[in-house]
Amino acid sequence: MKAIFKIEEYFPETNSINIRFARLHAPKSINEYPLNAISLDSLDLHDNETFIQTLMRNWGNRVVCEQEEEEKIINDTDVISDEFDIEKLIGKVVECKVEIDRREIIRMNKVEL
Repeated sequence: MKAIFKIEEYFPETNSINIRFARLHAPKSINEYPLNAISLDSLDLHDNETFIQTLMRNWGNRVVCEQEEEEKIINDTDVISDEFDIEKLIGKVVECKVEIDRREIIRMNKVEL
């Protein structure tokens, strides 16, 4: 299953965001789904890929899986760059995967053999 999210606001003073989650083929626009307030402290902000993975693992998968199956419509998504900048993600609809298993990227500094 694929999902989308949209960051509505970023609050640098509390390092948190207001965000909406929905299925990619949701029956209504993402703007009609409820806002969730999320702290960025528990997320990996290294780059967009790790940010999206930890966001979905910690919050989005549960929210999207709880949504009931209804007739499908397609939400338009935005293309984002590889460089992470939370302020550039505000107002964008981002497509991502809902992963049920626990596979993820492990960041390493250097491995010597």
